[in-house]
Amino acid sequence: MGPPPAITVAWLLTDRLKQTVLRGEVLYFSCAYLLLEPLLKRTPLVDTRKGAYRSGMIAYNILMCLFSLGCFVAQMAALGLDRGHLQWLRDLTGDTAVALYQDVGPSPVFGSSLFYWSVLLFHYSKYFEYMDTVWLVLKGKPVSFLQGFHHFGAAWDTYFGFTFRNEGIYLFVLLNSFIHTIMYAYYGATAAGFKIAMKPLITLMQITQFLVGFVMVYPYIGKAYFRQTPELVFSYLFNYLYVTGVLLLFVRFFIADNFGGAKAAAGGRAAAAAVGGKKKQ
Repeated sequence: MGPPPAITVAWLLTDRLKQTVLRGEVLYFSCAYLLLEPLLKRTPLVDTRKGAYRSGMIAYNILMCLFSLGCFVAQMAALGLDRGHLQWLRDLTGDTAVALYQDVGPSPVFGSSLFYWSVLLFHYSKYFEYMDTVWLVLKGKPVSFLQGFHHFGAAWDTYFGFTFRNEGIYLFVLLNSFIHTIMYAYYGATAAGFKIAMKPLITLMQITQFLVGFVMVYPYIGKAYFRQTPELVFSYLFNYLYVTGVLLLFVRFFIADNFGGAKAAAGGRAAAAAVGGKKKQ
């Protein structure tokens, strides 16, 4: 390969990228997401009584906890991060552990059925996670900018990562599914009435995943095949921009919720990545 091309807007905005945006389901689902709050809050479904929708929220959080755990286990097995404990799962699917950061394309990691399906299902779960916002609206709670930005952008990030076979998506799935396993378990417990002081820890875990992701994703831009492919570079840059925005919003919320006044933290507390029985992060 020759020297890498200059990264310009014209180089990034390929016909393939434009078609991917216009023909993908993410455009329509994410736009529909923006209509959830203004439409739902005007319906008689809103119920501000204590305990409203409790059973539904408990079931939702349990389901998301188990799903997240499944994605995490599948990623650990696909990438060989299990020290042999999940060999039975690779034997079941006929997969072998795939090495990361190889300078070839498309990335061979997508040839693993465990990796492929866990990433695809993880992406589609981002639409199901719109329910986080639905629960808040149905209970008459505010939806903060952090909540909206996080859920709107996550689906786009995973969509680009999967569609363009950006290997770096493994970090999103691996780290996020691990944290979501803990987070949804916590919110399921709070919805059921248990009091567990874990909100600051969960927020710190979310912030940490963003920082770790920044470091671990960076080497891909130095891979020749990756750098020569405009769609991969676009996905890479989109991820950095999106995660930077989410990181700043989570840091702001963490400071306000733990060190600021009650008024400063009120909006952020409703912006949980999961929905339990009380106000969320």
